[in-house]
Amino acid sequence: MPTRPRIWLFILLLSIFLLGLTDVQIIAPILPKLAEDFSVSTAVMGTAVSAYAIAAAVWALVVGPLSDRIGRLIFLRTAALVFTGAAAVAYFSLQFEHYVAARVLAGLAGGTISACVIAQVADLFDYSARGRAMGWLGAIYFIAAVIAVPLGAWITSILGWRAVYLLLGVLALVLVALIRPVLLPTGRSHTPRNNPGTSSAQHATNTLRQQAQNYLRYLTRRTTSYGLLLAVMVSATVAGLVTYLGAWLASVFGMSVATIGLVFMVTGGASVVGALGGGWSADRLGKRRMIALSSIILAAILFLVSAVQNHTGVFIFCATGGLAMALREGPFQALISELAPVSERGAYIALRNATSQLAIATAVAICGFLFERFGFHAVAYFAAGCSVAASGLALWISEPSRRDEP
Repeated sequence: MPTRPRIWLFILLLSIFLLGLTDVQIIAPILPKLAEDFSVSTAVMGTAVSAYAIAAAVWALVVGPLSDRIGRLIFLRTAALVFTGAAAVAYFSLQFEHYVAARVLAGLAGGTISACVIAQVADLFDYSARGRAMGWLGAIYFIAAVIAVPLGAWITSILGWRAVYLLLGVLALVLVALIRPVLLPTGRSHTPRNNPGTSSAQHATNTLRQQAQNYLRYLTRRTTSYGLLLAVMVSATVAGLVTYLGAWLASVFGMSVATIGLVFMVTGGASVVGALGGGWSADRLGKRRMIALSSIILAAILFLVSAVQNHTGVFIFCATGGLAMALREGPFQALISELAPVSERGAYIALRNATSQLAIATAVAICGFLFERFGFHAVAYFAAGCSVAASGLALWISEPSRRDEP
């Protein structure tokens, strides 16, 4: 692909990725306000996160294999449209159940965005340079924390949380207009064409039936199964920390929504540096080594949570933890995207995402119990244990350049 269209495509991918991530991450700083408005506990409010995760996990399994045959961008454009509808439902929610329904709808869009964006970036960049490209995706994850989430927290403090969803819905509509499937090089060059006389519905059914068998193979094959376990540990590390961080800051340190937004901004700034640096380093030192090293550093930081006694300590703890967490994002995504054949990349990433979303749902539930019974310290220790496990799994996976093709 020529340079200018490739850059434009990459910008579009980063933009819709940012939108999806903002929708997920904005929950943390506004969680206390949501719980108050819907008259539920913090732990019950966390089930909305689980509902999103489950919907994203199930739907990604359908979209992933189809994107390998049809192309990614048609699904991304549809996801932006569905996202608009989810934002509208959230905006008009009067009861907790209505908001949960909105999160389920958003999960369908989010599962599509995550699987198709990561797969398409992997299609655009060779593995030797993919760490840097995925580092940008990691940076976008934390740019959401630096800009979008603090902005959302600020809007919530002035106009209420419904205004946040109004803005997200409008931005999604803009992306619906900008994303055009004709721009997208699809994965069809890697996969068989439809047989003459086969309808689109029949082809889709055959694709999903074939992929169900492939999913079983991914679960039993050493390299791909270890990749899925690695995704579980990485996701479980982040889920509880991000979901209950705002509640910890509000309840223990008495921080306002605006101050919590500032904590996320500082943490996100350090994380952007970590994501870009981690992706660059991974292309030189190796993806597995960067994942293992950064995971151990993160675990060490999390075990020091009891030393946080004041606002200064909060900012130091969150910034250093965010930096360490971000260092592994680029190498992790690059490694995962190379564990399956190119023709099955979207499907494997979809299974990875589904596994991650189920891990998120489980981790949020576990951490909700830990937070209510023992406080945020227990959540941090749980995350630290998952991070140590991630370090070991990364070292057990063979570097893709040396693996045997299935």
